[in-house]
Amino acid sequence: MSPASEWKWVATNSPTANSRTDDIWFFDEQKGWLVNSNGQVSQTLDGGETWTMKKFIDPNSKGFPYLRCMGWANERIGWVGAVTVFDAGNKDYLQVLLHRTTDGGASWENMSNMPDSSPAGICGMFAVNEKIVYGAGTNDPDLPGPGLVKTTDGGLTWTHTDLSQHADNLIDVYFFDENTGWIVGGKKQSSCPAIKPGYETHPQYSQLKPVVLKTTDGGATWVNKAAGVDGFDCGEWGWKIQFLDARTGFVALENFSTAAILKTSDGGETWVRLPIVDAAGRPINMDLEGVGFIDGQSGWVGGWADNFEGLFNSLTVDGGKSWTAQNNVPGNPATDPRIRINRYRFLGSPISKGYCSGAQVYKRAAPGAPTIAMAAARRATPQPAGLALSHTANFSSRSVEITYVLPQDAASVFVGIWNHFAFHVRTLVDGRSLKAGRHTITWDGTDDSGKPLGGDLYICRMSVDGRTGESQTVRLPK
Repeated sequence: MSPASEWKWVATNSPTANSRTDDIWFFDEQKGWLVNSNGQVSQTLDGGETWTMKKFIDPNSKGFPYLRCMGWANERIGWVGAVTVFDAGNKDYLQVLLHRTTDGGASWENMSNMPDSSPAGICGMFAVNEKIVYGAGTNDPDLPGPGLVKTTDGGLTWTHTDLSQHADNLIDVYFFDENTGWIVGGKKQSSCPAIKPGYETHPQYSQLKPVVLKTTDGGATWVNKAAGVDGFDCGEWGWKIQFLDARTGFVALENFSTAAILKTSDGGETWVRLPIVDAAGRPINMDLEGVGFIDGQSGWVGGWADNFEGLFNSLTVDGGKSWTAQNNVPGNPATDPRIRINRYRFLGSPISKGYCSGAQVYKRAAPGAPTIAMAAARRATPQPAGLALSHTANFSSRSVEITYVLPQDAASVFVGIWNHFAFHVRTLVDGRSLKAGRHTITWDGTDDSGKPLGGDLYICRMSVDGRTGESQTVRLPK
């Protein structure tokens, strides 16, 4: 196996999601899937050289779904989970939480039988087999119902286990078998400040500290195996979990102001927090989400990073004791291409191939391949004509001007705003019929109730006639 320091990453020809491709799944080096903020469920059969959209989930559907995760039992049966808007008086959002295929992605159906108590967001999924599937959510600690959804009959029926005793938000889930598994997230601690500096836009995350919950009875009972870990920061929670084998595992910790992972070498009985620092002990990353190791010593982390730009990636080859920056420098094709990494998936035993997802889907370049030339060739590949979604921020008025181009008349155009945790906050164009051409609308920085939102990174999403869509990150001035 080549050492991780020799791995080079290159973007595939995946559709560009200017927010993020939140999850991927690969059966082998050639066949894989993605879900992204455009609302696309897309498939590749040639290692990412070409992608075909198999399902479009309209962001203007009831519940304003944002595709967050996926899990597959085999090449025929797969699942996609979404984050939705919670409405205690209207359970329509339950209709778009989960989507299933039983024919290899040729067709997809919404699960219309989710329990009323289900969380408003499935952020992580794991299919043990065709019958037994687990999902975890929600990622917002102010929403009810953090817990586990489970089916033991392939989706004919579902149960929801409320885990609010153990956690206030839950993000990712991993199971070794039908009984033994893990969920990661966070639990609020009264000893933490109600609003941590730097968390003013998202104060509900200020009091979180990580939880790593383990079950050995299929989710009936849980124990927090991170309860004795030293050094947790306020405003920190578990985001992604990876196990290499029955003993070695990792958890990426999200934290707006610093970066760390958890590591176990004894099957999760004990964990240690490892900060992302260089050989001199200096912090070199922040706001992690994606974590991926190819052995117990070598791996990468990435995420939203500084100011939510997502340009920081870090590599360790000593088990997480020290890290080296592999950052993306805009305009410099010689630097690492990865942006806003949320998920790593690896193949081979020992691991020899890998994919990760962020602004695009990236893959390990073949050893010796000229990665700069490969990237240039992919940039030159013709892309389908889009909607030319763009924006301009107005700092004096704290507003954002959003522009798009319709190639032809449209019966229904939708434009909306989501926060970067994938929750819908504002509708700007609500199913209006519009003529072909250039259109502009101004977002005044408020949500649907008229409440001013904090200056931050948001996601503008649009759809046309419920068949196609685009997304783009927009920064609301502070």
